[in-house]
Amino acid sequence: MPSHPVEILSGYERTMKIEKIEPGAGLPTNETAAPKKKNFSTLNWLRFLAALYIVLFHTLKGYGPLKGTWLQSALSLGNMATSVFFVLSGFLLTYAYVVQKNGRKLDRRNFLLARFSNLYPLHIVGLMLSLLPLALVIATRGGVAVPAEVSGTGERIISHAEFVVGLVMNLLLLNAWNPFYMSFNYPSWSLSALGCYYLLFPVIAPKVYRMKGPVVGLVVLGVLFAIPGAVADLLGRTDVFTDGLLHRNPIVRFPLFLAGMMLCVHYARAGQGEAKRPILALCAVILVTAAFGIYLHHHEHHLHLIRNGMYYPASLAVIWLCVCVRPSSNPRVIRWGERLGAASLPMFLLHGPIFQILTLAEKFVRGAILSPDWRVASIVAKGRDVEPSVALYWFYLAGLVLLCVYVQERWVAPLQVWIRNRYGAVKAPPAPVVAESRSGTA
Repeated sequence: MPSHPVEILSGYERTMKIEKIEPGAGLPTNETAAPKKKNFSTLNWLRFLAALYIVLFHTLKGYGPLKGTWLQSALSLGNMATSVFFVLSGFLLTYAYVVQKNGRKLDRRNFLLARFSNLYPLHIVGLMLSLLPLALVIATRGGVAVPAEVSGTGERIISHAEFVVGLVMNLLLLNAWNPFYMSFNYPSWSLSALGCYYLLFPVIAPKVYRMKGPVVGLVVLGVLFAIPGAVADLLGRTDVFTDGLLHRNPIVRFPLFLAGMMLCVHYARAGQGEAKRPILALCAVILVTAAFGIYLHHHEHHLHLIRNGMYYPASLAVIWLCVCVRPSSNPRVIRWGERLGAASLPMFLLHGPIFQILTLAEKFVRGAILSPDWRVASIVAKGRDVEPSVALYWFYLAGLVLLCVYVQERWVAPLQVWIRNRYGAVKAPPAPVVAESRSGTA
């Protein structure tokens, strides 16, 4: 079972550009102007690269030639990438909605409308796409198999009631609350957790902005985040329920999102001069954590504390490093960072179902070539033993990126503007057309 996505999804606050749609939403007209926005173009590239890594984690890692290799272990840090997304989401939301507005009260309706109009339509599309290969699995195997144990190959077929409950929870974006199994579009659990944080954000964000010691808060959150995993390891709990609870429960994962909020408050108060000092130390934390994580995965050390604790400092360090690095002034780099960063959400939510569909198509085509006749049963039998080609994988990856850029610019952004114009209190300007994005600044 994949370790998560994402993200996530994270999914998450995908682009600072979207915040321009509703400048000053919910603010009194006589307030002083918000401070000038920082150029966080590095974070756009971080979102894209983290989403790309999660795609590799969920897809390329399972190819036969990679099994048991160090490369497979290097592609096994998906939970670290998801943790980065949660922290990044809290950071960007706090900067756009709190720091830029000097800690004033948020317009809850406009905030939730903006966030869910960006997230939910893609979630539904990903869910519908995931039902296509799932229907084939049900037809050929008689049901949906889920792991019966964390470490091992034991599986069980879920009941019809479990299937219906799981489908309804996915439709309502509540699937992160199910600790027993992941089904349908696996990465969407992190978006389910993020949806919970969206509901809490308007209430807690002003309080976080006014807190006196954000650095102390970050340390406390790190300890709180590690406690559940440490307790589970001490008790030797390796059952599916414990693993699912610690892996994706929104309450257990909430310290990551909250840490992003506190990190943003600290950044706003510290200033860039102070922020630039520890760059070497930040790089060391990230590299050491990644190397240690790869080593543990390669030697199959399954500890809850790895993802519920160890990745926390490195996730903060990644965000802090990106906001400290001087952003590029090249307009092409900035523009493509915006486009690819915005496409990270479609990549996160659509890569799994698309990969499953294409893999089944590849098996069928190659099975037809190997089959002695044209009977469907013979083709399926031959295709079942076909190992997907790593060479063809790169066409899938390139096509996925191009498709997600197109989906984001041609479908998601215009739909979000329409929803916000239709139901929001503040009108949104038209979404930028592709012709503009390919102008001299592209």
